Amino acid sequence: MSVSASSSRAAAASSVTLDATATPHTTDAAKETFKLLVWRLVLVDTAEDSSQWSSRAKQQWGGGKPLFVSVSNKFKEHGSTSSQKLVFGNPQQSQQQSWSGIEWRESNIIPVPLDDDPVLMIEVGVLRHGKKNVLGLGIINTQSMLAENRQYTKFTVHVLPTHTSIDAFTVHAVAEVEIHSSLLHESPDLNFTPLEYNYGTVRVSTVDFYYPSFFLTGTGEYIVSNVLCAMNMTEFSSLAMQLVPLHSAASYIATEPSQVITVRPQQRVYFSATWNLTNRACMKTLEMQLRVNGSQKPSAPVLIKVHNQVPQTSGNTDLPFHYWVNTTCITNRQMLPSQELPLIHAVLPVYRFISRSAPINQTEGMIVAFDKDKGEHVLVRANGVPVTMGKLYGTGHHQQRQSPQRLSLQKAGISASALSRVESMDLNAVSDLTSPFGFDTNASFVVRDSRVRNPFPSRGPLLNLSQKTCLCTIALGLIRGFPMVYEATTGLSPSFQVSVTLLDQRGWQIVHGETLPSYHSASGSLRWAEQLVLRKWPGATSQQFVRLNLTEVRPRDGDETPIGAGLISLPSMQRLYTQNPLSVAFYVYETYSLYDQLNSSSLLMKDVNVMFSELR
Repeated sequence: MSVSASSSRAAAASSVTLDATATPHTTDAAKETFKLLVWRLVLVDTAEDSSQWSSRAKQQWGGGKPLFVSVSNKFKEHGSTSSQKLVFGNPQQSQQQSWSGIEWRESNIIPVPLDDDPVLMIEVGVLRHGKKNVLGLGIINTQSMLAENRQYTKFTVHVLPTHTSIDAFTVHAVAEVEIHSSLLHESPDLNFTPLEYNYGTVRVSTVDFYYPSFFLTGTGEYIVSNVLCAMNMTEFSSLAMQLVPLHSAASYIATEPSQVITVRPQQRVYFSATWNLTNRACMKTLEMQLRVNGSQKPSAPVLIKVHNQVPQTSGNTDLPFHYWVNTTCITNRQMLPSQELPLIHAVLPVYRFISRSAPINQTEGMIVAFDKDKGEHVLVRANGVPVTMGKLYGTGHHQQRQSPQRLSLQKAGISASALSRVESMDLNAVSDLTSPFGFDTNASFVVRDSRVRNPFPSRGPLLNLSQKTCLCTIALGLIRGFPMVYEATTGLSPSFQVSVTLLDQRGWQIVHGETLPSYHSASGSLRWAEQLVLRKWPGATSQQFVRLNLTEVRPRDGDETPIGAGLISLPSMQRLYTQNPLSVAFYVYETYSLYDQLNSSSLLMKDVNVMFSELR
C-alpha cells in the first residue's frame, strides 16, 4: 500500500534538535480553507488461509455491501465519499490490485472547517434500509497542521470496528487520507524518509516505536515491526551502529539486523524492531537505543520509547512513526518506494515468509545523491555507482517459488503453531508495493544468510583456468570469538580491516585490495561486506598465491596495528571450480596486545568463497 507523505515537528530537546519545515502563509489566514481527500481503505491481512480471511472480512465489513467513508467533527457531518464494494487482491492476475480494500479516485473530496474543531472523526459505514450503519471509527487530530502552518498532511488512520469484539480474529483496517490547504498549489513529490531528529553526527527518522496492544495477540496472527532510518552525518568518519533493546525490552523485541553495522559518511541504514509473536502486550516501560560508536560521538544517547498503543492524536506536534502490521505499512511520513522499499523489506521479518523473496540481510548503508540526468535523488553505493532497484524486482508470475526461510525471531521463543500460521499467509495479495524481487548477489547491501548451513550449494563447473585471464573475487567470511577491544582512555572500540598481499607477483594483479574498517558485534564476531578482487594472468600459480592481512585500526588517528595473517591456497588451476568455499586460519602475531587473551594462536575465518569469472 502507499505510504504517508512528510510532515514536520515543532518540539525540540535540549541536546537533540528537531527540524521544522513549516511553510509560511502567503495570504491572510482567515481566507484559508481545507479539504480532506480519502484515498484508500485498506484491510490489514492476517496469518490464515486467504479464503477464510476474506470471508470474515466481508462479514465484518458490510456483508458484501458497498462501503463509504464520512467525515465529521463536533457531531456535524461534513461529507462522505461515494459507496464502493471491497475488492480483494488477486496476485495471480496482474490486472487486479494486489491489496484488499477500497480505492477512491473520484467523489472523495470533503471540505472540513478545521478552525471550528481540528479533531475529525473518520467513519466507515454502510447503508441499511436507507440509514447509515457505522462499522468502524477512526480519529484524526489536525491541530499540528494549524500550529505549524502546514498546507499539506497525509495520515494513515487506524479504523477500529464498532460491531465486533477486538481479538485475534478481528479484520482491522486503516484509512489513507490527505488534508490540503487552499494555499497549496500542488502536492509535494515523494522523497526519502525524513530524518527529523538531529544528534550531531547522526540523524534518525523517529524516536518512538508503536506496538498497538490489539495486534499483540500472542498467537501469531500479526507481526508488528517498527522501522528506523539513521544516517551518518560526518564527512570522513565511519560509525558503528547497532539497534538494541534495553533491559527487559530484550524479552519482547528482536532487531534486524541485530549485529553492529558499519555506516560510512553520508550513508543511510535501516533497522527493524519486531515484537515477539508469542508475547502479548507489555505494560512495563520499555526502551531501545541506537548505539553509535566511532571517533565522533552523537550529541546525546539515541533513546527510543516503546508505546503499547496507536500513535496519540492529541497535542500540537506531529511525531513521526513508521511501523508495519504484517505487510501493511502505517506511517505519517513519506518514503521513496522505488529506492527505499527494497532496503526496508530486507529488514522486515515478515518478508522472510514470502516465497519469492530471498533471505537477504542489509550490511551497509546507502548514500543519497542527486542524479543530474534523471533530475532526482537516488541511492548509490560508496563508490558512487547507483543502485538500480529495478533489478531487484522481477516480473512476478515468472518467479519460481522457493521454500520460505525461518524467522530470525525463533531465538525469542516463537511457537511452531504461530510460524505455521504465518507461513500459510498469502502475502502476495496484500500490498501493491510488494513487487516481486529476486536476489541480486551483486547488490552491495546484501550478504548471504548466516543461518544457511551451506551458503555455497553450487560450486559451478570444473574448469581449466591455467592459461586463462580471469577475475578472482574473494568473499570474506566470519571470524568468531574475537575479544572485545576498547581504548582505556576514551572507551572507544577500534575497527578492523582485511587487506591483500600478493605472493605470486607475476601471475596476479590487485584490483581491489582492502576492505573498509568494520566493527565487531557484541558477541565479538567480525564480518566484512566488501569483496577483494584480483586479476589472474595466464600461467599464474594457485598454491599460497595470496596472503590476507588482518589489522586493527585505532579510532582516534587511524593508526594500524597488525593482528595476523592467513594464506589462501588452491589445489590446481587446471582443475578448479568457479566457486571454491574454504576456511582461512589467521596466524596471530605474538606482538599483538591481545595475543594472551586468545584461546589459540590463530583465528578461523569460515565461509570464505574464492570465485573465478573468465574475462573475454
